[in-house]
Amino acid sequence: MSIPVFRSYIKRKDMDTVLSCLITDSVGPGEYLERFQKGAREFFGYEFGFALRSPYRALLSAFDALGLAAGDCVALSALSPSYYSAALAERGLLALYADVEQAGGIVSKSAFQAATDASEAKPKAFLWGGGSGVLPDPEYFASLEMPVIEDFSRSLGGLREGAGAHSLGALSILGLEHGSMVTAGGGALLYAHGKREASVLRNFAEALHPVLRMTDFNAALGLAQLRDLESVMEKRREIRRLYGQALAGNRHKAFVQTGEAEAGCWSLPVVVESSAKDAMAYARKKDVETELAFADSAVVTGQVPEGSCPNARSLGMRTLVFPLHQRIGANGAQKIARVLATLP
Repeated sequence: MSIPVFRSYIKRKDMDTVLSCLITDSVGPGEYLERFQKGAREFFGYEFGFALRSPYRALLSAFDALGLAAGDCVALSALSPSYYSAALAERGLLALYADVEQAGGIVSKSAFQAATDASEAKPKAFLWGGGSGVLPDPEYFASLEMPVIEDFSRSLGGLREGAGAHSLGALSILGLEHGSMVTAGGGALLYAHGKREASVLRNFAEALHPVLRMTDFNAALGLAQLRDLESVMEKRREIRRLYGQALAGNRHKAFVQTGEAEAGCWSLPVVVESSAKDAMAYARKKDVETELAFADSAVVTGQVPEGSCPNARSLGMRTLVFPLHQRIGANGAQKIARVLATLP
């Protein structure tokens, strides 16, 4: 039986919480949603936040909360998910795509500066999506004279110089879709760190139509999974370290997290130096499923102007994600490690 790349992990006690919600005969936004929002706020140390029905809606809400208007420019990585581009277009915002560094798969200071220097429209916000799991230097964000929206859905569990992946933006988004480390069967959390941003977000939330908010049914599942998140992250870190040992000395490399840091543990992206198609076929023969890490990114789907962002374009075509979830088990982790060590 093949090991899938992503597999939502729902325990019996998670279902018990959902069933308790169902017998209340109320699955719209209510008590369980309030408990989930409060639990997430306390876990991550946010000032204020709320849950919506999709990451897309959370992104639109973040734009609105920051007061971005049609014609404003937002900077983002060329490896960002393509729905970022759709959300920007829906609000009439201009996208300024920046290239990434080869080793980390993230926008560097020099790449960001090069993108802004070459653009007539200067960005009023930076939308950060850590698809590689690598975190930037916290001072990098602090030096930007603009608000940062941090989507840490794919960098959750990452640490750098004492700062967690959830603590780098003025506003933070955590997707709760299938394959996420915390799944609610859909939806996303949108939170603010500082008091000023929290005040704006609170006023925005009060006017939000209930149909856009997460339901109690989804929140009950998210609440149950939030209780085990610390142990889930630690288990995934252990598996990721095993994979790192398997890749040691191999010509194929995982993204490099520099400094006193640890990359996020949503998955394991590996940059292959051979044919991505051949590597995927080899892993499949060993009953290990893989996917292109950035198949749905802006640069791969044609949102980025041709000829720009060459590093992102290269990584988009040859970066694979390998399974990294707690349903793998010890035997499965060893099997994947052997595949990584012998990858052609």
